[in-house]
Amino acid sequence: MVKINADLPVIQAISPNYTWEWNSETDIFCLYDINQRLISRARHCPLLLTSPTQLDFSTPTCHIENSRISITYRGQNPASSLTVSWSFHSDFISLEPLRLTSPEAVDIAQIIYFPEKDGASYKPSMYSHYAVIPGLCMSTNINPVVDLHSRLATTTILGSGAMRGPGLTQQWGLPAHYFCTFNTSDRWNAIGAKELQTQAACWGLAELPQGDFRLEIREIGISPILNLRCDLWKHKPDKLGFNFFITFGENYHEAIRSYYKILQREKVITPKEKKLSPKKKAVLLAPQYNTWGVESALALPSEQLTEDLVRDIFNKLQHSGMQARTFVIDDKWEGVHGELKHDAERFPNFERLLKDIRAQGYNIGLWAAFLRCQNPAALGLDESHLLQTHEGKTLWLDHQTSHYGIFDMTQPKVQEVLRKRAKEFIRRYQPDLIKFDFGYELPSLDVAAPQDMSFAGERLLQKGLEVIVGAMKEENPDLVIMYYGLSPLLIDHYDLHSPDDLVYCIGDYDLETNRRVFFSSLCGELGMPTYSSSGYDWDSAIDIWFDTVASGSLGSLHCFDGDENGEKPSAKHIAKFNGLSSLVRKEAFFSTKPLHAKWQGIRAGLAPSWERVENGKTVLLALRTHQFDGKSTPNGYKDTVQTNVTLVVAALDNEDIAESDHIGIVFWGSGRCTLKNKNKRAKVVEHGLNGTTTEADLIFTDQITLKLQQTETCEWIEVIFEKG
Repeated sequence: MVKINADLPVIQAISPNYTWEWNSETDIFCLYDINQRLISRARHCPLLLTSPTQLDFSTPTCHIENSRISITYRGQNPASSLTVSWSFHSDFISLEPLRLTSPEAVDIAQIIYFPEKDGASYKPSMYSHYAVIPGLCMSTNINPVVDLHSRLATTTILGSGAMRGPGLTQQWGLPAHYFCTFNTSDRWNAIGAKELQTQAACWGLAELPQGDFRLEIREIGISPILNLRCDLWKHKPDKLGFNFFITFGENYHEAIRSYYKILQREKVITPKEKKLSPKKKAVLLAPQYNTWGVESALALPSEQLTEDLVRDIFNKLQHSGMQARTFVIDDKWEGVHGELKHDAERFPNFERLLKDIRAQGYNIGLWAAFLRCQNPAALGLDESHLLQTHEGKTLWLDHQTSHYGIFDMTQPKVQEVLRKRAKEFIRRYQPDLIKFDFGYELPSLDVAAPQDMSFAGERLLQKGLEVIVGAMKEENPDLVIMYYGLSPLLIDHYDLHSPDDLVYCIGDYDLETNRRVFFSSLCGELGMPTYSSSGYDWDSAIDIWFDTVASGSLGSLHCFDGDENGEKPSAKHIAKFNGLSSLVRKEAFFSTKPLHAKWQGIRAGLAPSWERVENGKTVLLALRTHQFDGKSTPNGYKDTVQTNVTLVVAALDNEDIAESDHIGIVFWGSGRCTLKNKNKRAKVVEHGLNGTTTEADLIFTDQITLKLQQTETCEWIEVIFEKG
């Protein structure tokens, strides 16, 4: 399916889905889409930043074997060489790790891909008009779809650790381990120019590297970087560089979807088991309430979260009428980080508290930052069992009133202690869900490293997850792990994605959640739904719940005593939460498609409406009547639904909405909704707060038209079709 043409100086790999081209004289490679439009171009030869001497390579030669092209550069010493190999497949390209030969020992600090020499230094040379970097910034100030002509200059983390790396304060709730590129036509703003834009390419890791994964943006170009710091740690990596998969799609959302699919097809990752236990599925998709919002609203220091306060929060949740089914106790219930034990002074009857909450029909969720350690001696360890800096000192971090180190999970003693602690923790507290906190605190190799350098860089978090999550799930196979890192390479360990935390997005909680769901919804195809969480104000809550119901379940961090604006929930907030919770689908595997999405500009990566597909059937539609700029959207979806109000409509069985005998609807505003349906009769039940219902019978032909009347207390409308 891939044809290699070698008409020197140009070598081409031609597939039905792309064309790759390299010129041996200029050492420029180009990547074209299915329509032969240029997606990206770049200088090809990588740069190795080494110590004690700099390695320079030139004079490339090329070797072709079947669908694999290897380009070898010779060094100033004829015995040294650097080889870059590409393998070509019908629908993706594999860029393999580098092969270096050198008669002299060298310590590689960084590998820079696609650099352009710039005097004694370099600048990134990979050009596309747009780069898509989902985790670029924690706030809405900078769009993840970057117009490179804006000349943004930063180095961003594309891996597990974010906040403590170089560049911007980055988002830990968005995807890691890939970026995308797409290009405009040469006639940017000419008539019809948008129709000439390219398809997108997704550049994603096919394995976790032994270093820090970064992307440098500068001078209208980008360069992927592997930060190894062999000069500091004197280790020899088992591989040099990245194993990349380059995949393609009509737009970057579809290119990412292709990346996920090919990772599965090539058996790099294994999707989750589709047959979940009823218990695990129920917890995975249950609507949640989390105490963190109240803790934030009260600006609560760690030592002031008490058993009485948690009971008060729980009582207010119940009194509100919000029908959450999982109650999550967030940060500050522990005594000290690392021991996985409650604070006995502040929570004298903690286990009784958990039992009382369970007795009222709730699942229990507990937050923990499992890799933090405040007092290693309490665990039979010492400071040598924590991550060390290259000066040989223990790395200590500070957050609020906590002072802690990070467990070195590569050490057998640490693994033994934490496996035991994790199992005891599960046996003692019996949580149904764990809110796993940590990855963004992984230090870069510029700062600290583990004892076993085979698990350095991106691999360190994986080792921690294998040890701790593995031990907890041995104790309770139905345990649900919720996390806010979206690397598909870590899918074995996570069950539920959380778009937390929106703390830097004041005023934009709803928009930022929409954008995060735009990317996280793709994980439904891997068996990992998204839980909505929420912002910190009630004003944005309903929009957030609307945007997440197609991709998972609902959640709330809200304070019932008032938010940052001093506002409290209305009956409408509670009714919409309960109504949408009634429409949550009961499957963990699905596809979510953004409808009427924008792909460029400040509105890029936002979708006003959503379609959820299971087994090829459209089972849920979340349809807004307007874009985020107020412009109208089409008033329905195909011939399935026609509406003049914003609504969510979902099948409550496993059929397509147009074939379903049982449908639920939550709507905003008063108007009409027409549904195509094969039946002739239906019972319509309106559900209100406090369990009130009203019923009506309808007779129709081919389609049913509902007159929708918005009230504060209307939760949802149930339509039960009668056959015949």
